[in-house]
Amino acid sequence: MTPIPAISSRTCTACATRNRRRPRPKCSARNGARRTRMRRSFLLWLRLLVQRPRVAGAQALAAAQVPRPAGPLIWVIVDPAPDVAASAGLLLRRLVHARPGTGLLVSLDAPVADLPPGVIRIARPEDCPAAAALMLSHWRPGLIVLMGNSLPAALIALAKEQGIPVMAVDMHRSEATRPKSLAARRIEVALLSRLDRIILRDAESQTALHELGVSPSLTEVGGALSEPPEPLHCSEAERASIAAITRTRPVWLAAAVPDAELRMVLDAHTHAARHAHRMLLILAPETGMPADGLAAELEAQGWVTGQRSIEGEPEEEMQIFLADDPGEYGLWFRIAPVTYMGGTLSGAGMAPRSPLDPAALGSAILHGPETGVFAAEYARLETARAARQVTDARSLGEAVSDLMAPDRAAMLAHNAWVVTSGGAGAAEAVAHAILSVFDTHAVQAAEAG
Repeated sequence: MTPIPAISSRTCTACATRNRRRPRPKCSARNGARRTRMRRSFLLWLRLLVQRPRVAGAQALAAAQVPRPAGPLIWVIVDPAPDVAASAGLLLRRLVHARPGTGLLVSLDAPVADLPPGVIRIARPEDCPAAAALMLSHWRPGLIVLMGNSLPAALIALAKEQGIPVMAVDMHRSEATRPKSLAARRIEVALLSRLDRIILRDAESQTALHELGVSPSLTEVGGALSEPPEPLHCSEAERASIAAITRTRPVWLAAAVPDAELRMVLDAHTHAARHAHRMLLILAPETGMPADGLAAELEAQGWVTGQRSIEGEPEEEMQIFLADDPGEYGLWFRIAPVTYMGGTLSGAGMAPRSPLDPAALGSAILHGPETGVFAAEYARLETARAARQVTDARSLGEAVSDLMAPDRAAMLAHNAWVVTSGGAGAAEAVAHAILSVFDTHAVQAAEAG
């Protein structure tokens, strides 16, 4: 028996024999997460409150005058970024092919030449509550698809209130696109958390969203959406003939080389040739450079040089072969297992070539940091480990020498081929994901109604 304390004790005699309960500790992690969500929602609410006095703008008013077709409708809103707009037609064609009877509405600013028949096109409406309310009231979409990085706050918030699913596709995020301020990051997470599904271009984008605070259950990697490039053509008889001549020689191609890079390419060839006996450089000068004068200059420097327009095919003793017909890149990309993309070391190229052309034909790609108008394509190739970046003549020569090992060049070339051929498959998968969300919501709405 527990002894009862004396009356003089400060412990109450009525409670002396009870087991005193300790207070339950508060779940600090759970409460902290709840407070974070509340702060995000408040900041988003505040942003929408500031926008509330705005009336619907001209673009939303014009879109509301377009007649709505009968039946279910998917609304695709395309980010104005050029690489996103370029793949919009591909995704829309996949949707039309997979579900011919479903209405498609697209908000797109950039021109698209291959928009499928029957797709209704309108301008991107202004991002304010009044415009969002007008659009949802008039078009009554069964699903909203945000293509790219844009997050129209008013539309996402109102669609969530009305039970209309919103998903994002072809989203690309990195440290460079991360919002700078804490308030902007919280608003972005609040918007992303209201989406039903987020399909990202690559694993880097997925990691960036997870680090931002987006639930992993919402995200998945779908790949970049792109139409496979039409392979450049060439004469198969000529390819077979030149391949037979060069099959025992290490060969590399320098494509669309501007005058400013000629010395760097020659220095790289000198460096690489020390490690590979009888190496042949196929040099395709930038369009407009006089091949005859270039050939004479190379001969004066001690290079045994030939020209496509004169000799026709590279001979055994030649060290450099000038590919002076810009219409024959399909031939040289097939012949050379390694290609340096001219203009990317100096940024001086006036007519750079797309890296997807050699990628589609099995040539491993080397490039400098100045990727210019093809920055998105090079980024895709780099992410897939399908290209290698160099910084100067020495690193170019070392890379050429390293890739003369057939297995290493083959690995780069294979990865590049996957990039160029996988875009259509990614679009097919994204189209099916869109229709899956659309169908799931339709079933749920029917059961609820």
